Amino acid sequence: MSDSDVKVPVKKAATTAAKPFRGMMPILPTTIDTAGRIDEASQRRLVQYCLQNGAAAIGHFGIASEVLKVSDTERRQVSQVIIAEVAGRVPVFFGVTGASNRIAVYNAKLAEQQGANMLMLAPPFNQSPSRQDLYAYYRDVATAVKLPIIIQDGGDPGLMPVELMLRLHAELENAQYIKSEALEFLRKSAELIRDSGGQVPIIGGFGGKHMIHLLRMGVTAFMTGTECLDLHYAVVATYLAGDVDKAVRLHDEKMLPYLAFYLEYPHQLLKQMLHRRGVIDCPLELPPGSRPMSPADQQAFDWVFHRTGLDSRWPQIRWQNW
Repeated sequence: MSDSDVKVPVKKAATTAAKPFRGMMPILPTTIDTAGRIDEASQRRLVQYCLQNGAAAIGHFGIASEVLKVSDTERRQVSQVIIAEVAGRVPVFFGVTGASNRIAVYNAKLAEQQGANMLMLAPPFNQSPSRQDLYAYYRDVATAVKLPIIIQDGGDPGLMPVELMLRLHAELENAQYIKSEALEFLRKSAELIRDSGGQVPIIGGFGGKHMIHLLRMGVTAFMTGTECLDLHYAVVATYLAGDVDKAVRLHDEKMLPYLAFYLEYPHQLLKQMLHRRGVIDCPLELPPGSRPMSPADQQAFDWVFHRTGLDSRWPQIRWQNW
């Protein structure tokens, strides 16, 4: 599919337009015990922490969930735990990305059968399909299920151009949201809003980077790290309540200092922070683990962790405390 084949589409009818979320849409990590088994109690506490700190929807099976390390049996187990613990209070969405169209369709059907309310679909990991093949990939999943789909951009910024995402949103009835977080995501988010006339609900991501600028564009939902959801939601809620100066202070003085480390060591710090804050019992990644922090980086992060007040403990953690 050439650039000339992809045109900015007409808006969807008002009857099918999705309502934007307001608040956090966290992707949960997969919690395990020291023996590497799924830790259901920690997974349930994690859901409660998110529900009490601004979760407008709760998701799983994204990169932050270590999805490529999760077996099919574990996927079913974790899905059941999350859906049961959320108990219908907010929508639940699952990532269904697969290495092939068939695997993505299988994952989507399984999520629908298990009771998910929405799906999130990124391009196949570690692949660079043509735009024609990528369109077919999204089309096959969208026609196999009835659930709303979050189109997730990621990786190579040229893989999912704005024109293609808008075409998917317009032509696939249940492709209702777009999460743009690849490189150049700030530019692409602005173009998505501009070229759709503000009709496409955009979800912010990338760990919270540029959160203030996305809020200034009109984005109201964020799929950022769960490690500090209370602080992230405090920024969003404060901004949307009209106190821009306080939101900027929270973002610049509390979020950015730890994000400088988090964006470099996301998997390690995600679980480490949740463990240190008393939300989950075990800080271990699913093996094999990612590149460890150097002692110097860990020491510097620890200083930031304490200095900025991130060392509050569950269940006292509340976004209102910020």
